Amino acid sequence: MKRYLPLRRTRIVVSVLTALSFTLLWVGYGEVWAKIFGWSNRMQFVAVGAVAVPVTTLVFWFVVTSVFGRVYCSGICPMGTCFDAVGRLGRQQRRLSGGVYGYRYSKPLTRWRYVSLAMVCVLLSGGVVSLPLLIEPANMYASFLRNVVHPLWGYGNNAAARLGVATGSWTVNYVSVAVGGMFAVALSFLTLFAACIPAWLYGRSYCNTVCPVGTLLGFVSRQSLWRIDIDTDLCVNCGRCSDVCKASCIDLCDHVVDGSRCVNCFNCLTVCPNDAIHYRRWRKQLSIPMLQ
Repeated sequence: MKRYLPLRRTRIVVSVLTALSFTLLWVGYGEVWAKIFGWSNRMQFVAVGAVAVPVTTLVFWFVVTSVFGRVYCSGICPMGTCFDAVGRLGRQQRRLSGGVYGYRYSKPLTRWRYVSLAMVCVLLSGGVVSLPLLIEPANMYASFLRNVVHPLWGYGNNAAARLGVATGSWTVNYVSVAVGGMFAVALSFLTLFAACIPAWLYGRSYCNTVCPVGTLLGFVSRQSLWRIDIDTDLCVNCGRCSDVCKASCIDLCDHVVDGSRCVNCFNCLTVCPNDAIHYRRWRKQLSIPMLQ
């Protein structure tokens, strides 16, 4: 539906700008990067490098989620944007190879979600912070940038500086490159790679199975004021909405969207040929009373 295209495009623009700003914040050298792009870290549910999560941040995102759904996961979380990019590449690869590239509805792995969240709570209560931060998306992404991309950026900068001196064509300031231990580099790379494997195959499965932030926000978004709703009087079960649902949360058998898993990407709103799916504050009542 064309009327939802601006909403989807706005979500994409916001997610790309936030992820790009967050990336430049942790890749760049000098305080100027922190001044320009520091806002992208402060917007995170769990700010990277923060001693404790401010209560105001938690309250803010819980309120936003209770009204609009999990817009944090679709527009603010940089790892979510990374998952979307990886998932898109996976779909393109399967399309070119002639395989099944569309997503399909899958039942929620509720037990795994609760186990993951319970483990994080137990570890945090025991003073163990490293493992929860290892699986928290923003910190996972920042760790990869800090340990892998940041040094490479520095080496490239210094190579450009040496070339500029040799040719006399330009001037680039040298930077001090600090490289972490091999274990930290390998762990950052492997963690990100392992999280991207399900994204390549199934979209946002990590967000709805392992991510503790996604589970917490899912509790709130289950009863959010604005939600994705299917008009069963108009739905012809073509399956297009389910094909593009990266959260695999659209059940066309019961015509229900799982609000706890929906990440509000709004892809489904723009592909329905019959104007049967909406983002609104109320649920459509069936025209036939016996089916309500």
